[in-house]
Amino acid sequence: MMPDPIDVYPERSHIESNDADLTQKHLEQTYSARFTITRTGSCSCNHSRTDAGSFAVEEIQQTGDVLLRTDRVPAVIALYVQDGRVEVEHGRLTGSAGPGEWLLASTGVGSVQVRVRDATLRSLVVSRTLLTEVAAMDTDTSTVPRFTGLAPVTAAAGHTLAATEQFLNRILTAPEPPANRLLLTSTARMVASAILAGFPNDLPTDGAPEGGGDAYPALLRQAVEFIRDNAAHDVGVGDVASALYLSPRTVQYMFRRHLDTTPTAYLREVRLARAREELIAGDRSITTVAATAARWGFAHTGRFAVLYRRTFGESPHETLRR
Repeated sequence: MMPDPIDVYPERSHIESNDADLTQKHLEQTYSARFTITRTGSCSCNHSRTDAGSFAVEEIQQTGDVLLRTDRVPAVIALYVQDGRVEVEHGRLTGSAGPGEWLLASTGVGSVQVRVRDATLRSLVVSRTLLTEVAAMDTDTSTVPRFTGLAPVTAAAGHTLAATEQFLNRILTAPEPPANRLLLTSTARMVASAILAGFPNDLPTDGAPEGGGDAYPALLRQAVEFIRDNAAHDVGVGDVASALYLSPRTVQYMFRRHLDTTPTAYLREVRLARAREELIAGDRSITTVAATAARWGFAHTGRFAVLYRRTFGESPHETLRR
């Protein structure tokens, strides 16, 4: 089972302008970020983007000397410099790139400062959610990936990124871009994998479990903790997914792969166990089976009784009478 990261079919946007205010508004809308932009001399921006929701490809021509600052861009952006120069300060990470080189302009977290000097660029844009989902699929002990450098790990990694970008650009900018969800999903996974493999990060590289051999990946442990902490509330798979910045399908995949169950079934097991603890500790003069069932998310007392007996080999009333 694969994650389903495609939010929309490919959509194209474009701006070509030397109007500073119009360009800033376009960039802020495109990247969902508030920018402080400083320009030196006459500047113009030609920006084309093909967006598939969780990933996008871009072509950018920026004349002049432009400095962009923002507290955070909520996506990972990898730039390929065809001409000109780009310099990036990203928290404690710094880097620069010239013609024929790749550079991370954003890791999706933390403040960013990007300086562009008369540059022609191509870019890959990937959501943090997509990267996390792909890491969860490929690495049994994955956490939310954190990048530790802005330049590719090797020259070969840069060549792979370039080949990936060229392939994506040909597919997404064709006169009739693909509308097949399966193809787009596979493409999304490919670009996310290329970025994770191409730039230094803290994911394990040899497939060995983190922490010396923990049985389950960190994201699954976090999902289990979320369910246990919120079992008394009206939560579902969507809430678990949102808390971990994953898709519901990825959460379902992790539970089936590692626990041979579903998140919904696991939540039901936790609620049944909590209800049993309450009945065992309850006072028969105050505690009722119906109230306990309702408190732990079982609106139908009869159905609760059936599940309870199937799980514990006795009825909830027998437990309460102990």
